[in-house]
Amino acid sequence: MPILPNPPGTAQTTGPLVAVLLYDGLCSFEFGIAAEVFGLHRPELGPTWYRYVSCGVEPGPLRAQGGVTLMPDHGPEMLDHAQIIVVPGWKGAQAPVPPDLTQRLIAAHARGARLVSICSGVFVLAATGLLDGATATTHWRYADALQARFPKLRVDAARLYCNHGRVYTSAGSAAGIDLMLDIVRQDYGPAAA
Repeated sequence: MPILPNPPGTAQTTGPLVAVLLYDGLCSFEFGIAAEVFGLHRPELGPTWYRYVSCGVEPGPLRAQGGVTLMPDHGPEMLDHAQIIVVPGWKGAQAPVPPDLTQRLIAAHARGARLVSICSGVFVLAATGLLDGATATTHWRYADALQARFPKLRVDAARLYCNHGRVYTSAGSAAGIDLMLDIVRQDYGPAAA
């Protein structure tokens, strides 16, 4: 797949394009994890570092927890170009996942993208069916609801993070830090992580 030009507002790097979902009711800490790891300009790590964009699931402005209002860089169409898509939490265990988002994630996975969730973001990835038959994790308080809503997957709430091919899930918010750093380690080695 050819590398697309850097989206406006991104550092001039050539690495994988990381798209982080924004939605109304955003989990601001989980978003901050992804933005800190993938979105900061890191010239000391060279020109092949990640490119980063935020993608709104719905039109903005969007409200995040803590009284913050956000305007995404792009709409969901940018997911069609991302090599890594991060779901930083979700609206709730029973909150529906928009069908357009589900289809975009399935298509992204089919073309080779990695899909990553932090905490309750696993509900979005589970809605794609890509975790059917796999082991996934989430915060312990969501484990029973995840297993009940998606009985075709196996929930292991004792794990910090796990992956099924190119679909990654993490337990609570802090475990999301560990998972993001492990992805950096896979891509750039332990020194960068």
